[in-house]
Amino acid sequence: MSEVPSSNGPRDMKPSPDVLSAHLEGEAVLLDMETKRYFRLNDTASAIWRGLEQGLDRTRLRASLKEQYEVDDAELDAALDRAIASFVERGLIRPEPAP
Repeated sequence: MSEVPSSNGPRDMKPSPDVLSAHLEGEAVLLDMETKRYFRLNDTASAIWRGLEQGLDRTRLRASLKEQYEVDDAELDAALDRAIASFVERGLIRPEPAP
């Protein structure tokens, strides 16, 4: 599995422009137009994806998730890291170019 981009997480990550998303009740569906692959995200992964779409940095994304879910800090950090690593591995998110 790919390494998480940095210990600060998705701060400089954004969804690939080739990925379309549809948010449904409690989940999201992604379509990678480049590979023509679909991905179905559960509620938690969908919330993470939405935060990435909004440009949230790791601190704000983590705070948003903490408000939405009753989960301890270690579980939250592990879930966030797994989701980001999975998105990177599949090419769904990529580093944002430096200004």
